[in-house]
Amino acid sequence: MKDTTLQLSYSPIDIVLPPCPVKIAVVKFTESKPINKIGQSKLFNYYPSVDIGTWMGQAVYNQLKAEGLNVEYFETMDEAGDLFIITGIANKVYINRPGQLEMDYKVRLDGMVTRNNKLLFAQNYTSKQNKDLSNTGDNAGKLMAGLHDIFSLFLPQAIKTINENK
Repeated sequence: MKDTTLQLSYSPIDIVLPPCPVKIAVVKFTESKPINKIGQSKLFNYYPSVDIGTWMGQAVYNQLKAEGLNVEYFETMDEAGDLFIITGIANKVYINRPGQLEMDYKVRLDGMVTRNNKLLFAQNYTSKQNKDLSNTGDNAGKLMAGLHDIFSLFLPQAIKTINENK
């Protein structure tokens, strides 16, 4: 088995979000347990290019920024102060390629909104796919598509929660 690094990135998609007049803090996600290896095939072990908590937090930040919201990224909850915070827990990021024509991937996270150490919203989200195609596409791209699936549900709910509590 060879080790290979998947270049995890995030490109924002069009998500319809309600307007939000307040500044939002996005905080790096925590990992329920360290996610070091993110998959395998017959030939490779897949490892992330960045830590998964950073990848998810930066992805939320980039998505909200692309929607024109006033957001700032922080590494810790303490740094975010008394702003509304969107963060979460990375539970699973995994790709399995049992054969050349098969692929499974799963992205699972808990999305949260907090303010002043009070949890305002929390929900678990999972995106998983089982592909049986001759061209399954780029592995890292499949994981990004998993975030796209989740963010289209999570982020509108998060912004609605912030608007209801401002």
